Amino acid sequence: MRLRLALILGLVALGGCDLAVPNGLFGCGQPTDCPSGYFCWNSDSRCYDSKEPECVPKTCDQVMADFAALGIAIECGSLPDGCDGSIECGGCVEGSVCGANGQNFVCGCEENTCASFAGGAECGPVPTRCGGQEQAIFCGNCLGDGVVCVDNKCECPAGADCADCGGRCTGAEVCVDGQCCEPTYPCADNECAPAGGLPDGCGGLTQCPPCANGEDCVLSEASVYECVGDCTCEAYGVECGNASICGSPTLCGTCADNGFDSGYHCEAGRCVCEDPFEFNDSFQSFALICGEGTALNCMQDAWGIDLQATLHSDKDIDYYALEVLDAPTPIFVQAYGGFSTRILSLSYLCPDGFEGIDKCTGSTDSIGGIKFCIDENDTVGIERRCDTSASSNMGTVLVGVEAAEFRTDCDGYGLNIFATYGTELPVEF
Repeated sequence: MRLRLALILGLVALGGCDLAVPNGLFGCGQPTDCPSGYFCWNSDSRCYDSKEPECVPKTCDQVMADFAALGIAIECGSLPDGCDGSIECGGCVEGSVCGANGQNFVCGCEENTCASFAGGAECGPVPTRCGGQEQAIFCGNCLGDGVVCVDNKCECPAGADCADCGGRCTGAEVCVDGQCCEPTYPCADNECAPAGGLPDGCGGLTQCPPCANGEDCVLSEASVYECVGDCTCEAYGVECGNASICGSPTLCGTCADNGFDSGYHCEAGRCVCEDPFEFNDSFQSFALICGEGTALNCMQDAWGIDLQATLHSDKDIDYYALEVLDAPTPIFVQAYGGFSTRILSLSYLCPDGFEGIDKCTGSTDSIGGIKFCIDENDTVGIERRCDTSASSNMGTVLVGVEAAEFRTDCDGYGLNIFATYGTELPVEF
């Protein structure tokens, strides 16, 4: 420490106030060992006035030359690249391997053993691979009556009764009634097995892993065994009608059988509210309630329509469309009855397709590219303003009803839609 301090003081005396420490002058083990503005390099543990450059891995030629300088001949193998990594170097010609017979980094001939030859030799001579047939090793004789050595495997002769060979067969085969048979593994296709197991094709039975979490092992429609839960209509969420439960056709009853009030009908296994407009659950499927084919006429300045419908879930939205005379009169929508609070949406499309909402009692928002007037009360109103004055043209009123807070299944409501003679929206309804 005294030497280092003396050296720094000497440099100060020589250089005045501008202290310049030569690079590599001081040794270091961590950054704090270096003067201010200097960095400790890992490569040589010395202090430098710049950060250590990124390590560039060495090539195989460079690494092998470094080893050669130490008198170590390298032909192949994974070698350090000088940057805490490794590089695979060299290669061996066909017939030789790297590190054969324990000689690391050298190509050579790997001698055969009884265990390594052809997946394991059970009998007979095996060439040493490096010394020729005359230097073969012997892997023993076959034991048991009738068993012979064929290609270094102990087998029954072709056509022989395996029972006469002590039940000996090759590989995974088993001896069944004098014939060698390779069992199948039915659990590869079946998730579980019934009581007693599944046949393995050779007279035996295989037990697959049991089902967990209280599930049952059942035969599916695809004729394989699967683990399934409670095999009931309730467990599968089926409320009515016929359904396939755990692979079997099952009658789940009617809506009335399962405790639903009148007004429900079965649709795709679910009991849903029944009203004339149940198809109007998407923006693309408005229920036309005034216009051609509805027996209702809205071709006048003032008109009104009253209907009854239901909301059957908290995600249900009922959409309605009315073809009306294009006249500049306010339109109002009122929902009443039922248990739920509602959100009403109201829009008017002029004969040219543009929105005709001049004023709105709620907030405006775009739904499917159409501007709607939206209100979370049970009444919403708009004032129509279209550029056209052709009174013979028809416009379209669009109405949406959804639950703001859904309180009961199959919640009925009344809907009143009407146009007035007034030209301005009233302040209060």
